[in-house]
Amino acid sequence: MRRKALGAVAALGLSAAVATVASASVLDKPFFRAHAVVIVFGASDFSENGGVAPVVYDFHLLDDATSGEAAPDIIGVNGRTINYNSGRYNPISSGEGSGWELQVNGATFGGQFTSAGPHQTLDANDSYNAFGLDDGTDIDLLGGGARASRFYVTSNVAFDIFGEASALQATGDFSALDYSNIRYRFQYDVTGGGGANRWGRNAQDPGVGGDGVTFGAGPGLQTLAGLTGGPVKVFDGGRRTARNNGSIMTQAVGFRSRYNLRGAGINGNNYDFSQGVGTLAADVTYTIYTP
Repeated sequence: MRRKALGAVAALGLSAAVATVASASVLDKPFFRAHAVVIVFGASDFSENGGVAPVVYDFHLLDDATSGEAAPDIIGVNGRTINYNSGRYNPISSGEGSGWELQVNGATFGGQFTSAGPHQTLDANDSYNAFGLDDGTDIDLLGGGARASRFYVTSNVAFDIFGEASALQATGDFSALDYSNIRYRFQYDVTGGGGANRWGRNAQDPGVGGDGVTFGAGPGLQTLAGLTGGPVKVFDGGRRTARNNGSIMTQAVGFRSRYNLRGAGINGNNYDFSQGVGTLAADVTYTIYTP
């Protein structure tokens, strides 16, 4: 009888074990998200500092920013704009060790200018041919004195660009000049360049759906005085730059700034020897915002 009782107890224990068998589950969740991203490329630094181009120096995440708020930039360096000359990208010059390129007008012969680089600067590496002169021969700023620079934007989302002028420097005979003496124009090109350095083959106009250029396109004369006192919207975007499958460069749009010296009372290219010697400079900072 004891053995039967022990057997009964054993049977009851086995029955309880079967009733409480545990089960386990594993949760898996494939998840993909495309961030709103704006990539900016230009030069790593000024040409005098050994800058190279093209280099991506801004990688903006626009997802968590709000309208009018600068987007987080996950590349921790600041870049510079570039020139596009001779079919390639060139870092711009700081201008601190050189002056404007000058052209000889009205020469009876000769006077051709050859720039050895960096472009848009006149220094001891450049050269002129000998030239003949008469009463009408003069020297003006080359190309109207325009200082042009570019940066490039590739995006999968619409974006705005704000600009701000600061750090005015006016020295020598130009000490009385200010932001209003620097004419400002802002434009963009959906495609350009050539060969391996061509941009925009797979891009579209990012101004469609927005207002496009909002400062620097006229009408009338606009100067850097309009970009002081805080960031000012210069471009109002309505859609991404990327049109179809391609690379960063082929989906990029080029933004171009042009600056001219506005000398008081001077005709032609806004500079004459009677204005003397001096410097006039300012920093223009561009920031990407959400639309």
